[in-house]
Amino acid sequence: MGIKDTVFERTKQAREALLSAQAAPRTRQNTGEYAHFSIRGDVNRIGPDQGDLEAYWDLYRESELVRRGVNIFADDVVAPGYRVEADDDELQAELEEWLSESAIMGGESHRDFSRVLKGIIIHEFVRGTAVVETVPMAENPDETWGFRLVNPSTVEAYTYDSQAVLVRPDDTDVDGVKTTPRGEAAAYGQWGDGALAGPFQKETVYLSQNDVIKFVKDPDTADIFGNSGIAPIAEHIAELQRMVHDLGEAIHSKSYPHWIFKLGEPNGDVQNPRAGIWPEEAMRDYRNEHKDGNWEVGNKDFVPGDVEVDTISSDVPEIEEILDWIVEEIIAGLPVPKYKIAHANDINRDITSEQAPQYERRVESKRHRLADAFTPVLREKAAQLGYGEAVVSTIELRIDEPREENPLRRDGFDADEFATFAQGLKAASAEGESPRDIVPPDEMRELLGLPEREGGDAAVSELDETDAQVQAEFAELYGEPATPDAVDDGDDVEIDTSADDDAESEPTVAD
Repeated sequence: MGIKDTVFERTKQAREALLSAQAAPRTRQNTGEYAHFSIRGDVNRIGPDQGDLEAYWDLYRESELVRRGVNIFADDVVAPGYRVEADDDELQAELEEWLSESAIMGGESHRDFSRVLKGIIIHEFVRGTAVVETVPMAENPDETWGFRLVNPSTVEAYTYDSQAVLVRPDDTDVDGVKTTPRGEAAAYGQWGDGALAGPFQKETVYLSQNDVIKFVKDPDTADIFGNSGIAPIAEHIAELQRMVHDLGEAIHSKSYPHWIFKLGEPNGDVQNPRAGIWPEEAMRDYRNEHKDGNWEVGNKDFVPGDVEVDTISSDVPEIEEILDWIVEEIIAGLPVPKYKIAHANDINRDITSEQAPQYERRVESKRHRLADAFTPVLREKAAQLGYGEAVVSTIELRIDEPREENPLRRDGFDADEFATFAQGLKAASAEGESPRDIVPPDEMRELLGLPEREGGDAAVSELDETDAQVQAEFAELYGEPATPDAVDDGDDVEIDTSADDDAESEPTVAD
């Protein structure tokens, strides 16, 4: 059999074996919730576009409009502060004390955790990605000391070959994988900001997924890093800056009248004896006397009669409409509505009332994302402090209104929603079940942050008009005032008490 026949036979056998074989089941190569499948078993490197990210950061720093909008959003998100909820009061207090000194910000340690939360919001919007390193204890790398923000421009990610999946901490046997000081497989490499200034040698710090908490904005399906919120409006910001600069130049160069002084001929003439009375030296002295800064109201100059002055009037382009359009485009790309950043000259109350609830939902969503991301770290810290699983599992990080605050004073409280809830209770009472059996009056007062009926001064005198609606709904629901002095302060709500409290009929409220 010749070589050609041998090759053909082996090819035929290989084809038959391939067609008759069954697909091998995919097995998990790690202990996580999903499996990875690497073709060659090596690691890919992925990094953000460093130049773009630093350019976006410069735009954020240099544009007061952008910086104010982003910072207002960050302030609104973290405004209520943070708190820890747990079944153990001692653990709760211990974790809150730890968080109060858990941040490294601006090169200073033992800063409050709220500064990290605000930094996350700013970095995620401006750079598209916020990276937080969980800093280990110096004497015990397995215990968490606190947190510090990392510039995502100085981070590269390590993924499985041909896949946008970060290397998991336990996959230390993957070809090309780097390991962290704790012996875990690195998903990230981080170096100092100084490496951004040029092609210098990078001293990389390797971090696993357990060492990093990452927030990404608007990622595509295969993105490891997010997309900057500045990117869609970067050209508008730059154009606004150029136009403002050019307008300033135009004002300086063309907004003031331009005078041209004609002082006659410097050389004498026999036929015209007056020609030549302004020699060059005299012209130069006259010009120097009238330079910018030497003019003032009431100046009087005495010159020969041959001085002639031409005036060129000022001319500044009208670009107000163009500037307004650019500003509108920039504001549309910011995380806050227009009225929040003092550009509300033409916004009426109806537009503001429509934007406010949507904005509040955005703020609430961001708070939940932050709390959900850091709750596992708090639970891990509690376990490191020696607490058992039973109490550790009850830990929750909360970023919202304090529990003791009156809900009627909260910005997000909606009296109409309470009215809808009250209508539901009244509908239930029509079917034979009293509202008192579902939610007793005193419990409802507690939910609304109102004082109990017996004793204590009612805190309704300082509240706004929405609370009158709540009082009326409460009175109609239960047949009694919402607060101790609701009837004494005025005759707005007059209650018919003739009905028996235990009756199934609905209490009535007289108009």
